[in-house]
Amino acid sequence: MPLITFTMTLEWIETIAPQIRHFAFRLNDDQTFTWIPGQFVNIHFESGDRTLRRSYSIASIPGQNKLVEFAASYIENGPASQYLWALQPGDEVTTSGPFGRLILRDESPQRYILAATSTGVTPYHSMLNQLAQRLEQTDLSVTLLFGVRRREDLLYEEDFVEFAKQHSNFSFCAHYSQEKLTELSDVKDYEYSGHVQTGLQHLKPDPQTDIIYLCGNPKMIDDSFEQLKSLGFDVKNVRREKYVSTNAIVKSKS
Repeated sequence: MPLITFTMTLEWIETIAPQIRHFAFRLNDDQTFTWIPGQFVNIHFESGDRTLRRSYSIASIPGQNKLVEFAASYIENGPASQYLWALQPGDEVTTSGPFGRLILRDESPQRYILAATSTGVTPYHSMLNQLAQRLEQTDLSVTLLFGVRRREDLLYEEDFVEFAKQHSNFSFCAHYSQEKLTELSDVKDYEYSGHVQTGLQHLKPDPQTDIIYLCGNPKMIDDSFEQLKSLGFDVKNVRREKYVSTNAIVKSKS
């Protein structure tokens, strides 16, 4: 089956952390695009004599606007980074999608634990409206563990903090792998030193009641998955999506 592509026009760009930009694209008037929060799009571009594709998780919240948004990290000498960083508002890009299985399913766990590093948090940002509906209708609780190197690397912090204020059964935890809380002023109650894996361990995941999502750095995902397997988690209750240094997404695993 041939791959179906469409075009989007860059509406605006914003630098949201060191070496990370948020891109917002608008579809042409005659195009429609629907996705399930957690899915990603492929961006197609020319690099030398090759046509390349790179995958980016959609950060947009369905129903909030008609834009397709994602965040991308700058990779030194990376062809995708060179392409994206050269874009200007009004430029068109070729896209395909949506793809991916890192989505919320029709199920009723007692708790979701969503773990991410860097731009791996974007699928969870897209899920906020979905999570709000489930949190209001069930006894579900949700904890988001977000790992970055330093405080300045946090993405969508205000959105997650505000969401936690609105929903008492949602917790946001920011983990800094290269910055100690003693080095910071005005430490927030959601800030922690250390890796996401440590935060996950402290939550004491229960294979009988919890479903875990892991997205981002392959080492975090592999370490966390081994930790969860040792606790008796079945593979179907640990959903994974790895981001590699090219900015591409490795296929989701259920």
